[in-house]
Amino acid sequence: MLEIVIQKIVPVSVPVVSSDDLWAEFGQLKIADSTRKQYVKAIENFCQFAYDGSATPETIAEFLNLDRYAAIEIVLRYRRHSIDRNLAPSTINVRLAAIKSLVDMARKLGKTTIDLSDIESIPSESYRDTRGISIEQFKSMLDAIDPSTPIGVRDYAIMLLFWGNALRRGEIANANIEDFLPQQQKLMILGKGKRAKEGIDLSDGVNHALEEWLHFHPRNEPGQPLITSLSHNCYGARIAGDSIYRIVQGYAEAAGIERRVSPHRLRHSSITAFLDASDGNIRAAQALSRHSQMNTLTLYDDKRRQQQKGASGVLEGLLVETGGKASD
Repeated sequence: MLEIVIQKIVPVSVPVVSSDDLWAEFGQLKIADSTRKQYVKAIENFCQFAYDGSATPETIAEFLNLDRYAAIEIVLRYRRHSIDRNLAPSTINVRLAAIKSLVDMARKLGKTTIDLSDIESIPSESYRDTRGISIEQFKSMLDAIDPSTPIGVRDYAIMLLFWGNALRRGEIANANIEDFLPQQQKLMILGKGKRAKEGIDLSDGVNHALEEWLHFHPRNEPGQPLITSLSHNCYGARIAGDSIYRIVQGYAEAAGIERRVSPHRLRHSSITAFLDASDGNIRAAQALSRHSQMNTLTLYDDKRRQQQKGASGVLEGLLVETGGKASD
């Protein structure tokens, strides 16, 4: 298939895009902090692809001053480029949503004529593997933690937050010291897509683990992050989501778990383990996971029960019983 080469396109006559405010305003969108950061990063990536440079007011203006069809063509090339790199559909869709959000903002301000509504997201099947790891494997990860060191005490608290409360890594990373209420056994978290923090209940074990960690906290005072880095170059700073990912993966490797174990897989593991222990109490699982849609929890439960595998086995049994061949 021949690759389409896009030549230099002369901008059409539209109101001149401000080189000062639009990009800055986009970085202040009134959405969840994690989503806003993803959007800004996505526009940076798009500008690197389209203009071989970082996102600046000038490159943003150059894109927004294109005519509608030229803009659609570039975004479609970017979409294809992302697919060819085997990026996850969810990642591609976030990047497309970021570009559309920027264009929508500019169009409402009368600064562009671009309309990207015809560009579709990538179809994806959410939660393809929700089974996670077993309880025994998670216990092996806990056993790999050295509880005699500050790092071990911190990491033990992180791991229990994943298991006991099915938290997302961003919810752990963004919590501050004042969000932890040990007397009430609660933690205030900023959930996915939320603008205000909500309180979650902590079990005795999780509450105690966090109290133990505060004894080693570099700056145990209000306004400081609850979970901090303990590395020399950023000691006491808020722990990054990527660092939490590496912590989880490191203990999985130490426990001899061959499959990739991410923070989100631990979340899956927690939810699935609860569904197993509660015989599929989806309502309680929704409270644990804070999923807004009950259908998402149904997917977890279906995968846990392996309903499709069982149904296929029944059909194969019927075929054998009637004299057919189960396989050729």
